[in-house]
Amino acid sequence: MTTSEQYHKNCKTFGEQVAKIEHHIKEHKLYTTFDFGKLHASLAEYEVWAQANAGVIEAALKPAPV
Repeated sequence: MTTSEQYHKNCKTFGEQVAKIEHHIKEHKLYTTFDFGKLHASLAEYEVWAQANAGVIEAALKPAPV
């Protein structure tokens, strides 16, 4: 798995975890002022940016030559 693929997998996992937290909070009617909609939108924008810049990310995360 490439670094970029691992990144996308991690983003997906994080998004799923945030959704579970949001669901739990709403289901139990817990008070929060946190804006989950804004977080989901920011994650989606960041993922689109990361897909468009996969080559740059791969190059930046390569180990430095010894």
